[in-house]
Amino acid sequence: MWDSDIQTTDPPLGKCPVCDVTIPAANLVVAYDTDGDWPRMIAECPDCTDAVNPV
Repeated sequence: MWDSDIQTTDPPLGKCPVCDVTIPAANLVVAYDTDGDWPRMIAECPDCTDAVNPV
C-alpha cells in the first residue's frame, strides 16, 4: 500500500491491539466520527500489517 517507515511530526495514532507496536500517523487508512463517542480510526500496523483500531 505505502511505505510504513515514513517519518512524520504528527503524534502516533496509538498501539496495535494485536502486537502492541506503535502505529505512526502515516499509517492511517480511514477516520470517522460516531455519535457520542471518540473518533474511530482504522490504520495499518507496520509490524503485523493488519488493519486495526489503534488503542
